[in-house]
Amino acid sequence: MYRAILPNLFTIGNLFCGFLAIHYILQDNFGSAAWLIVLGGVLDKMDGLIARFMGKDSRFGIEFDSLVDICTFGVAPALIFYRSYPDSGWSFIIAFAYLLCGALRLARFNALSLDHEKGDYYLGLPIPMAAICLTQFVVFAADTWIGGHTARLAAPVVLLLSLIMVSRFEYDPIPNFRASGLGGRLKQIYFLVSVTCMIIPSTQGIFFILITIYVLSGVYRSIVGLFSDEVTQHA
Repeated sequence: MYRAILPNLFTIGNLFCGFLAIHYILQDNFGSAAWLIVLGGVLDKMDGLIARFMGKDSRFGIEFDSLVDICTFGVAPALIFYRSYPDSGWSFIIAFAYLLCGALRLARFNALSLDHEKGDYYLGLPIPMAAICLTQFVVFAADTWIGGHTARLAAPVVLLLSLIMVSRFEYDPIPNFRASGLGGRLKQIYFLVSVTCMIIPSTQGIFFILITIYVLSGVYRSIVGLFSDEVTQHA
């Protein structure tokens, strides 16, 4: 019985992080909210790993996880953006566009899971990574030289994240400790360095940069694949 309950406890923890993040956002405490969303991402990853390890990867768990994800990684980040830049004109519509794309991304993931069509890669940027990138951008921008330009940069960043979520760009699962070869080892090192930077306060700016690299990796893979196909066709 506990094997079925344990993964859902992590999902509940994720939901609590999202709800508490919204509480802090309404108090304009965006830093605490951003790190609660990161913690929610850790718990979201843990519930899936534990469910698969215990052989309890159920339909209920998938649906429950998605409903929680739309709170922690959809509503909360959209609200952070909207509350951070309320006078940027289109901020409400852009925030809703992010939320909509996040919901579509989760729906597609569930549909592929139901049809057993999941492959070795995620199709489109996973919503937890989009949420972490968005919220860390807000925190990072406030503490760096781009702070005075964030209102102009934020809208394109959020729109880009929204589009990448519903794209067909391929993203590596994180972490992937079963990966082999040089590429697999580099991905494992990337994950460990990211976790270290997340934990150590003085390196949290580097954490944002590493998250951005992951976001762009799917775009890079798609561009390289496109040129590779063209070279093959002309050869």
